[in-house]
Amino acid sequence: MKSSAGLLLSGIELDRASSIPLYRQLYLQIRKQILSGRLQGGVRLPSTRTLSKELELSRISILNAFDQLIAEGFLTSRTGAGTYVGHEWEGRGIDDEQPRQPPRLSDLSQSMLSLRSDHFRGVSYADWATGTPTSFLPSHSAYDAFPQSVWKRLLNRHLHKPTKAMLGYGELQGLLALREAIAEYVFDARGIDCSADQVVIVSGAQQAFNLLGMLLLNPQDSFWMEDPGHIAARIALQAQGGQVVPLRIDEQGIDVRQGLAVCPDARLVFTTPSRQHPLGVTMSYARRQELIDWAAQNQSWIIEDDCDSEFRYNGRPLPALYAMDQWARVIYAGTFSKVLFPSLRLGYVILPNALVEPFCTLRAVMDRSPPTLLQAATADFMREGHFLGHIRRMRALYQARQQALVEHLHKRLGTFFRITPVEAGMHLIAWLPGHLDDDALARALGQHGIHTYPLSDYCVEHVLPPALLIGFASTPEDQAQARVEALAQALDKMGYLQPAT
Repeated sequence: MKSSAGLLLSGIELDRASSIPLYRQLYLQIRKQILSGRLQGGVRLPSTRTLSKELELSRISILNAFDQLIAEGFLTSRTGAGTYVGHEWEGRGIDDEQPRQPPRLSDLSQSMLSLRSDHFRGVSYADWATGTPTSFLPSHSAYDAFPQSVWKRLLNRHLHKPTKAMLGYGELQGLLALREAIAEYVFDARGIDCSADQVVIVSGAQQAFNLLGMLLLNPQDSFWMEDPGHIAARIALQAQGGQVVPLRIDEQGIDVRQGLAVCPDARLVFTTPSRQHPLGVTMSYARRQELIDWAAQNQSWIIEDDCDSEFRYNGRPLPALYAMDQWARVIYAGTFSKVLFPSLRLGYVILPNALVEPFCTLRAVMDRSPPTLLQAATADFMREGHFLGHIRRMRALYQARQQALVEHLHKRLGTFFRITPVEAGMHLIAWLPGHLDDDALARALGQHGIHTYPLSDYCVEHVLPPALLIGFASTPEDQAQARVEALAQALDKMGYLQPAT
């Protein structure tokens, strides 16, 4: 007869300080041993008296655990013979020598896993922490400068007077008050003349890219993409089966003529004209008109991501592409992640009238509107002037932080990096000596607790010199020297810096 006293008892560990009752702990651990194959079918369990003595547990607790296991079919009780593991569990243990099969996933999931491994493979994406003092991640803003007291007051305003509209499912397009505030803002700031009915609130720009890809692309459709360009947008469009056509960036922005030469019938183009992401180039007026004319002639679409357009430090930006478009071919995507904070998870899309209904229909299938409470607070934040005031303060703050960081980078690492100040955005491009591998360098820096992104991560065709993206928005002026020194010391330890002569 199979005996299990030693086997069972060696695997039982009871935590008497836990909030989980002891009988429940015993039940769970015996059940786990049966499911894992440690206790095979037909094995006789020790008597409740033996278990009570060995585990220093009351017999009532043991009986309660056994009763539950018997009721679920894991154990069987034989009058006068004891308690046994049910035979239906015999041979169900996991053979450690058998290779585990990978989960069966859809073609879409397999494709996304492959793309993620290719484009999000650096240490800097996986191992950074928000509290890392030497983080230069370009996606980090000055969270400590956000007006928390104002935001708390606006949230409480709606929390103290909950309404059906506030607690319900919300409007499919998003809260009307927020859509009206956005329409007014983009008219003043970006020259976009649209109605609130053309604005749809989404859970950040990434959701907008995914929905637009589903709306506009069929599998195997080609789309133009800036190269280097927006990683997450590219992957979102590729997820729908779109075939990326990378177009180089010159001093005027995306090279439209290259697109016309290699793939004139592309279904859409994704572009960041106000501040090209990640290089920072502003698309020229002539190039903007070329892009709009191409889209109109080919019945193609332009997705305009107005990336970091709020943070311009010199002069006024050119009007948005959407504002120049007479043919209703441009779709404008904006987000509050950088100007407010990312966990707000609020963005918006401004659509040509013909796309509003199909976009909202698709959106209804995918999810509902973001939390109405956050939309209401954001609407008040904009309508009461806090939004524009916050942007003005952040511009001044980021400009000062950029100046301080550039000064110390030039002083300490001017012979290693080639850096010029930027007129907009939240990061610099630090060009490296041509023989270096920026991805390997970013990985190595990550091992030293210094985090940034390599430019190569943003590239489809690797034709540009190596470079790192150095974020300055989250580096206070009084910490710039210390952070640059930490970067320099890491580079020196890795042997990248030449000794002084």
